[in-house]
Amino acid sequence: MNNEGKILNLMNKNNGLITTKEVNDMNIPKVTLTRLVRKGIIQRQQKGLYIFPSTWEDEYYGIIYNNKNAVFSHLTALYFHNLCERVPLTYDISVAYNYTGNLTKNNEVTLHYVKPEILDLGRITIKSPQGQMINCYNVERCLCDIFKDKNKIYTEYLKYAFIEYYKNQKHDTFKLYQYAKKLNIENEIHDYMEVLL
Repeated sequence: MNNEGKILNLMNKNNGLITTKEVNDMNIPKVTLTRLVRKGIIQRQQKGLYIFPSTWEDEYYGIIYNNKNAVFSHLTALYFHNLCERVPLTYDISVAYNYTGNLTKNNEVTLHYVKPEILDLGRITIKSPQGQMINCYNVERCLCDIFKDKNKIYTEYLKYAFIEYYKNQKHDTFKLYQYAKKLNIENEIHDYMEVLL
């Protein structure tokens, strides 16, 4: 199989996407990507990311593609976990306090700055609605985050998320309280849960 075939084969296995890093890892010259673009077989979505023209662009993957330490959080993550009733209007993304990357210039992104030592707390990898693997917080971390920012987030989102969480058979109250303790809101979460439930 020639280099173009190898790239197209990997793209077929990868939901119609390929990165420059993946091409480099296969020891294929990057000029092969340029040739495929010129032929109209693939298109460049952004720097280092290529898709088939027929591929539905994965907005979530595209947003954090070059931001490996960015994690979908708050309402966006709740939406991924089916704990939000609507698609959020902006992308909620958590980053470390010292972050200065390209997301700071994106008007569609609401950045939440956190201490580097808690950035990975509850971090998981899930499939985006379009099928690509993305970084996201687990449900318990999301609940703690929206609770901490409850003055910025509408109360109905908070209440709905907690009620739906407790309706789910797989909820993990122990993990929720562990995270709450690490985020210094353990007593507040406990009091809120007693009133709500």
